[in-house]
Amino acid sequence: MTSSNNNQAILIVEDDPDQMELLVSFALSEIQSLIEDDNTTDQQSQKLKDIKILKVSNISTLEKAVSVYKGILLAVLDCNIPDTKDGTSHDQLVKTNYRITGQHKSVDIVTEHLPSTPITMISSLNRFQKIVSRYYKSEHDLNINFISKNDQLMISRNIGYYLRQYLSSMSGSSYHIADGDL
Repeated sequence: MTSSNNNQAILIVEDDPDQMELLVSFALSEIQSLIEDDNTTDQQSQKLKDIKILKVSNISTLEKAVSVYKGILLAVLDCNIPDTKDGTSHDQLVKTNYRITGQHKSVDIVTEHLPSTPITMISSLNRFQKIVSRYYKSEHDLNINFISKNDQLMISRNIGYYLRQYLSSMSGSSYHIADGDL
């Protein structure tokens, strides 16, 4: 992996190959939809075509990806991925004295290297949504989007929202982001 600040990327962290392909498909579909949109300029279309999709399946690869690649416009993180100690999937929640704090290893890795990158967490079980959201809001003033893996439409819309936000941030752009898009 080489460092790149010129091209933007969507970081997808997921250990299940089928789920990874589905998430990549959502991202590619949203990119293509925006390229074909009449409101998208030629310059914006080219920027969209240049977006990379970084596929990461474990903690050690995540650490390498965010330390090397700085042009990440969105991180989509699975709540439970393999870490370096045993290679099995489990929640990445930090515990102190057997108490769950709400701190999450993957979120910490992304925010340490890329503090302004928006984060969307996906999980089949949203049992830790409130505690994780509350921890990062109170400790770091960071809003994390939490979406159920079963809500595929919302995951796709979330990716599209951040792509439209990226287009809006380009100089001279006036791409519309609707309130209900996220």
